[in-house]
Amino acid sequence: MKKNSRSFLHVFSSAALLGLAAAAQAGSVQVSVTDAEGKPASDVVVLVSSTAKPPAMPAAAPVVIAQQDLRFVPFLTVVPVGATLRFVNRDAFDHHVRSTATGPLGNVPSTINFEFRLDAAAAKAGGATAASDALKPAATAASPKRGDASNADVRLNVAGPVGLGCHLHSSMRGQVYASPTPWFGKTDANGAVTIDGVPDGAAEIALWHGDQLQVQPGQRVQVGDTPVKASAQLNFTPRRRRGG
Repeated sequence: MKKNSRSFLHVFSSAALLGLAAAAQAGSVQVSVTDAEGKPASDVVVLVSSTAKPPAMPAAAPVVIAQQDLRFVPFLTVVPVGATLRFVNRDAFDHHVRSTATGPLGNVPSTINFEFRLDAAAAKAGGATAASDALKPAATAASPKRGDASNADVRLNVAGPVGLGCHLHSSMRGQVYASPTPWFGKTDANGAVTIDGVPDGAAEIALWHGDQLQVQPGQRVQVGDTPVKASAQLNFTPRRRRGG
């Protein structure tokens, strides 16, 4: 009986390990997005939802959004819910940062509200790089003071879009999207994005763009050993952004 018990436990343990290995398998989802005219669509948020439980992720370093040459750089930032944004002024003059509504009609409210001013101290000191920005201590946006720092942190605890603006320079616009899933990305100039680490099994692809008036249709896929290649088309043509 003892020998049989040991054999059973060995078989059970082996099966359990194989099961864990299979559950840990993950694949890639490659998505190509075009606009209503069939042209590549850049800066489209692509979200992949899976029935598998998301892995526990350690807290990441703040994601830097720079105010540089009178622009938010990058224009679109996609982060997971719970991430911290670090706004940095790299221009040689003061800037302002505020959350705004999104959508072509400004009819989609921001998921979080914040407003503060950033001075030009870093720019006057000779500028900064993205690497050094991430290492600097930052003022929090909870109680900002006028002109007290050249950077500030904002934590995103709610999924969805956040528009960015500057009271001092009305032409400055930016967008942030907090993803409810850990598998996300944004399309490049060719309208393409690859999202790695998606668990094997059923998944759904969702799209979001700041100019959309309607929710974009979702798409179901099956993730496995071979990379998933999916194509999607927006039901509108995004407006051309000034300055590229």
